[in-house]
Amino acid sequence: MGLKLTSSLRDIKKMRQIKDKIRKEDKIELDLSKSNNNLKNDNFNEELDKKNEDDNNEVDFQNYKYIRVNTLQITPEDLKKRLESKKIVLEDTFLDYAFKVISSPFSVGATPEYLYGYYFMQSISSMVPVIALNPQKGERILDMCAAPGGKTTHIAQLMDNEGMVFAVEVNKNRVRSLTSNINRMGLKNVVTINTDSVNLKPEELGLFDKILLDAPCTGNAYKDSSRVKNRSDILFCSNRQKELIHTAINLLKSGGELVYSTCSPEIEEDEEVVSHIVNLRNDVELVKLDKNDYKGIHIEDAIIKGTLKILPPNEPFYIAKLKKL
Repeated sequence: MGLKLTSSLRDIKKMRQIKDKIRKEDKIELDLSKSNNNLKNDNFNEELDKKNEDDNNEVDFQNYKYIRVNTLQITPEDLKKRLESKKIVLEDTFLDYAFKVISSPFSVGATPEYLYGYYFMQSISSMVPVIALNPQKGERILDMCAAPGGKTTHIAQLMDNEGMVFAVEVNKNRVRSLTSNINRMGLKNVVTINTDSVNLKPEELGLFDKILLDAPCTGNAYKDSSRVKNRSDILFCSNRQKELIHTAINLLKSGGELVYSTCSPEIEEDEEVVSHIVNLRNDVELVKLDKNDYKGIHIEDAIIKGTLKILPPNEPFYIAKLKKL
């Protein structure tokens, strides 16, 4: 029987306090007077498509001051020497294969080393879901919302190109950037699929040892400072996320694990989605994550104990782990 989750009045008050704090720090304006929960929110679909197109471009260096070393191609020590010889100043992180870029005389996406696939520009926050997933050699893993490939390539890297990664992306244009990054980084164990993950079926793809659902969300101001989201947008994404997490559980083997993450600070897209799936289904339970495993970033326990929230000044993220019974 899965762990059942309930919220006391104190929890709800705490949720609101955390939410207000993150909104203030992110400078997000939310129209809470709107409560239209319309799954055919065409305007917001268009905004998501535009955001998806923007993700195909080079990562904004101002927002992503971290690089993840592709250890399949080069050692962290060798890459650090090469970049420091170009006057790029790097700082170590809690991951031995990730560096914070303190300064650079040019875009770190314009080096030969980047083109060779020696590293991926990625926020340190977005590396945490894959670490929580803990992919192993020989496993069968599904990345349900894969483009542009930061987490997909991270998974394959930790698997040392052994086993199989299925990378699913609904947007055709984003599949191009996903495939480009997979090829650039020399990955050999990744299959890309252009479809809507909500339609995936066990009888067609089989079952998986582990699944990453980095779900489509309303985002955060650190990643997209120009976005203004309203209550309708948040509810639209929350319902979409609940559909996807149901699909994910159905695709897991017994004993298999799922990591659910978003880069949204909204409770409706984070704790509410996890509470929904654990309370509704009796074939899944929460696996507790320890914030102390991720040193050097602003990470705290979320409202649901054992799930984590990364807060500013790092890019906001929510991470939860579930196990199929």
